[in-house]
Amino acid sequence: MESRAGTGASPRSFEIDLPRWVSVAFLRRWALPSAALALVAAQLLWKWSLFGRGYFWGDDFAFVARAAERGLGWDYLTAPWGPKLLPAGFALVWVVTRIDAYGWELASGALVVLQAAASFAMYRLLRVLFGARALILVPLGLYLFTPLTLPGLLWWAAGLEQVPLQLAICMALAAQAHYVRTRRARHVVAVAGWYLFGLAAYFLKAAVGIPLLLFLLSSAYFTAGPWPRGCWTALRRNLPVWGALAAVLVPAAVLYVVRADTGHQPVGLPGAGETALFAARLLGETFPTTALGGPDAWFGGIVAPSWWGVALAWAVLGLYAAATLVLRARAVRAWAILLAYLVVVDLVPVLLGRGTFEAQALEPRYVADAAVVLALCAGLTILPVGEEARPYRALPPRGLAVPAVSVVLVGAFLIASYVSADAYTAQFAAQRARARGYVEAVRATLAAAPATADVYPQWLPADVLIYGFGESNLSSHLLSPLARKPLRERMRHPRPAAEPVVLAEDGRSLVPPRIVGGYAAPERGSRCFPQEGGTVTLPVRSDGAYAVAGFTYVAERATAATARLGAARAELSLRAGQARVYFPATGTGAAMTLTLADPSVDLCVTGVVLGIPGPNTTP
Repeated sequence: MESRAGTGASPRSFEIDLPRWVSVAFLRRWALPSAALALVAAQLLWKWSLFGRGYFWGDDFAFVARAAERGLGWDYLTAPWGPKLLPAGFALVWVVTRIDAYGWELASGALVVLQAAASFAMYRLLRVLFGARALILVPLGLYLFTPLTLPGLLWWAAGLEQVPLQLAICMALAAQAHYVRTRRARHVVAVAGWYLFGLAAYFLKAAVGIPLLLFLLSSAYFTAGPWPRGCWTALRRNLPVWGALAAVLVPAAVLYVVRADTGHQPVGLPGAGETALFAARLLGETFPTTALGGPDAWFGGIVAPSWWGVALAWAVLGLYAAATLVLRARAVRAWAILLAYLVVVDLVPVLLGRGTFEAQALEPRYVADAAVVLALCAGLTILPVGEEARPYRALPPRGLAVPAVSVVLVGAFLIASYVSADAYTAQFAAQRARARGYVEAVRATLAAAPATADVYPQWLPADVLIYGFGESNLSSHLLSPLARKPLRERMRHPRPAAEPVVLAEDGRSLVPPRIVGGYAAPERGSRCFPQEGGTVTLPVRSDGAYAVAGFTYVAERATAATARLGAARAELSLRAGQARVYFPATGTGAAMTLTLADPSVDLCVTGVVLGIPGPNTTP
């Protein structure tokens, strides 16, 4: 290479030996997108490796069961999940379930694809706001590799809410920036469309969060002068946008009010002390430690940082904030946007629904969406938006100090993120492996079972389904999607049977059931329960929860009978001789009655049991 700088030649006179297809113009155009693509690809490979330790958990099982039992219609898409409406997530669950029920690679792969879309949307937002500058890779890397998003991604049900919301936020903000600069109506349509997508993904946060960010960004960085004046200007200049958002929000809010169910999760503000403690935990411990590469310890999916971990996170955050306030003219606005979002969008809704549970404040998934705003804030504190005049108060010190410190901080952030993510996923690896092994064993067992088998509902093993919701946890709902259609219907609608079966503890076989519950026998000295006018009263009590009844009998000849327990009834076919029969009994009552179709038949019931079926482990 030969330099002519001393002769006053232009930079273009430098001669660089490059391949024919490479030029300086080529590098200027493609170096930044290529670097961004490499970062996104590295992030996706990292998160895909973390998915390899995971599996369905908690709500995931219920999501698959609902999708398997319902068609892709309005009722399914808008069915409430507690206080949430999740039509976008439910649509994806339905498609994945129809292709491969409990196929973890497909389900997690769908989330990875969504994460890729959100990652490129973040790159696009940063490029739209700040232009093609190499420094946008810093906030992009912060979003890609912060552990803040992991608990809300690796739990499938949470990821179906969080990742589409992050995508919607990035795309809506980019469309707003284009509208401010071009005033074209198509960008208003884009803002409204992404707002609608965000509402379909996570109504509670998108409803307030996206308009709040649009307004704060427009007023703080797309207007001149003091911020209070910019607020009025942003309102006045963006009336088409606010009108479009209102047109989307009003019908969506009506649908939410009509459909959402808060019966099992009452909404209310806790006391002042509980509120302060919850806010301190969520915003003072969970957010800073997780956002900056931590925490240094986890406990069952929630953060458990040491005091020095919290202190270190706040020290780094404080020093960085102080430096940016000195250098950037509008840095305070960026920090105000982040704080406003954290309080209004992430703290208040969780506080109203779960504020009495202090441990909930230590769950990072409640602030996972703030990773987008954190990256945006990081960009705004180091780079000017094109519309800013005199963006810097001072320039960074010259020399190697700033680059050296930056390299150290970035390296420490990446190492801490990797270690923290590894520790987080390691907590659940054994339980997820057990759940996966059980489900795959059940899949093989049901595939080999005859279509006429009477597979009775049972609770899943406690180490497979850690928590759930009442009778929705029964195998008839959660495991029937693994069976072929004839057997699947028999599992969902069990019928009386003389020899029903249930799944073994390991899921590898079908075994006779053992009914755990109430048992009754005839009075001492009697072989049979008394029969009066063709009716036998069996003294077993039920509170209406799912149960199976069974009794042994000796019948003079075959006959039909009707078993009643409260309002519930079951039609039975009793055969001649000594036999037994089982049937689902979900009624409420203090006793069961058995009425014979032919009262002249002599029926001797020798024992009755009512309870929950499980695998009989007796050899």
